[in-house]
Amino acid sequence: MSTDGVAVGIDIGGTNIRGVAWSGGEILGAASKARRPDDPDDLVDALVSMVTDIGERGDAPVVAFGVGCAGVVDRSGVVRTSPNIASLVDFPLRDRLIERVDAAVVVENDATMATWAEAQLGAAAGHDDVAFVALGTGIGTGFVLDGQLYRGAHGFAGESGHITIVEGGIPCVCGRRGCWERYSSGTALNRLAREAAAAGDLPTLVERAGGDPAAVTSELLVSAIGSGEAGVADVLAELGRWTAIGLANLVNILDPSVIVMGGGLADIGEPLLDAIRAGYDDVMVDRHHRDPVTIVGSRFGGGSGAIGAALLAADAVGA
Repeated sequence: MSTDGVAVGIDIGGTNIRGVAWSGGEILGAASKARRPDDPDDLVDALVSMVTDIGERGDAPVVAFGVGCAGVVDRSGVVRTSPNIASLVDFPLRDRLIERVDAAVVVENDATMATWAEAQLGAAAGHDDVAFVALGTGIGTGFVLDGQLYRGAHGFAGESGHITIVEGGIPCVCGRRGCWERYSSGTALNRLAREAAAAGDLPTLVERAGGDPAAVTSELLVSAIGSGEAGVADVLAELGRWTAIGLANLVNILDPSVIVMGGGLADIGEPLLDAIRAGYDDVMVDRHHRDPVTIVGSRFGGGSGAIGAALLAADAVGA
């Protein structure tokens, strides 16, 4: 174990905070705690408490602290807005944490943190050009280009869930219409499942939902994957195609060698990855004239954000 110090990485999720301690090239331990959803002061208290608790698992002091937060996070560590915590508006999270902890502090978008974990130690290790796509309630993305984490001029790069893929399409929480995440996300899968149920394509699931097509959920559909009900595979194929449309846009712009699929939906595993790969082959019509792009699942799953936060914090101080 290194005596240079411990780096703590924390990922602020929708209902929980996940943290890891990192030192000497290894994870010393992990922790998770619930948080109150809409109080920034309580959030800061919870983060500081976790730094103390998890940092005690190492033999050296905490010298660096990284935090990943969903939303628009600028280069100075100000959370301009967050889908998980409505009260985090222009909130100087990094500065508030610096006041409370005796360590270097790094605050980034959560998908940016997760990207770095997968690029350094995970499914994209060995690749210099990486796209990470987290399919959850919405879509978050992050990029490594020429071996460097790409943040953009202001730190806002990676809001790819709000690429418009259907002009005048489904309304989005961002205020626009037709955003990618309205068609490819956990929210989208719920909608697709209910539409298929209402059309009579998921009779078994409707029966399991008490006879109400509107009660069919994405969780119910996922539990039926491999059951043989044709409509389940059809819904997954449609989700895969919508996902692939967005991936094709990213490939045309950034030309990555690997795309890592993370987020809650990635827990579906190979059935979803196969649907995405099939969709990609269908929509990327010039793929035979390009070098192949590998589409893989995340190595660390829901832990990517916290691990990446610890890695970036350690990089900041050379720990």
